[in-house]
Amino acid sequence: MKPITLAFAAALTAFSALPGFGETKLTMAVETPPGDPLNVMLTSFKDDLLASEGFSVDFFESGAMGNETALTELLRAGQLDVVPLGSDIVELDSKFAIFDLPFLFDDKETARTLLDGELGVMLADSLLETNGLKVLAFGELGFRAISNSVRPIETPADLAGLKLRTPGSQTRIMAFQSLGAAPTPLALGEVYVALRQGVLDGQENPLSVVKEFSFDEVQEFISLTNHVYTPITLTMAGSVWEGLSAEEQAQVMASAKVSAAATRTLSDDSDASLVSEFTEAGLKVNTPDLAPFKAAAAPLRDDFAEIVSPEFMTAVEELLQ
Repeated sequence: MKPITLAFAAALTAFSALPGFGETKLTMAVETPPGDPLNVMLTSFKDDLLASEGFSVDFFESGAMGNETALTELLRAGQLDVVPLGSDIVELDSKFAIFDLPFLFDDKETARTLLDGELGVMLADSLLETNGLKVLAFGELGFRAISNSVRPIETPADLAGLKLRTPGSQTRIMAFQSLGAAPTPLALGEVYVALRQGVLDGQENPLSVVKEFSFDEVQEFISLTNHVYTPITLTMAGSVWEGLSAEEQAQVMASAKVSAAATRTLSDDSDASLVSEFTEAGLKVNTPDLAPFKAAAAPLRDDFAEIVSPEFMTAVEELLQ
């Protein structure tokens, strides 16, 4: 028996030396191409996780596994382990509709502080309870601007009738309808052609997304409305999270924190550089007085309270005080 035992031990040692032996494999996917904030978050997470040497990764980008809606379904079905979610997360949990309430945050630092603190905890608890999904970190798409090829947006009246692409979020659509625009949900990868062909007048996104998807090539005006702040929610299937050891969970959370920081740096750098870049390229960039926009959007507060729950709305407002 002893020779067999020694042979088995030798075989096990040799097998353990093979690449990937003993590693935890994660499958992750993102709708957008390299350079986009969602992609930056997932790529940064992947790279930091791989550097820890305890994980292996199957990584899909640029919509190889479908758009964000499809990725969400794959995540819930257990066919994907990690997905970064943008605006469409509201379709999973109505509390995330709070981010579609116009002018909720005055600045990025306020949003970041709340997401890294009590607001983030409330949202993470809710998503786990309602969908069985674990929030790893909140990254940043950032404040959104409106681009179009009809006119600069100086007052709320300038939005009247504009065919603007929005995400599929019903609360984002509701917000723009209340301001007089004609919001049109469309997959992000289809927006460039729709703008070029005149099917759409414009769209609304952070400046980094405008650049990454080349919307600046087919638009004439960019208005820095900062009407909505959009986070990125890096999400893991709850069953996968529960299957990790305590050490693995700690590494996952540490890598997620690194990825969130990467998106915030990208957001700051883009906002600092792209206005001048767009202006030099011939686009007309304006910063409107936001007071009339805030006044026009104020009646939405009660409608949103019914969607996210009056209690949650009150809790968020108290955090903002």
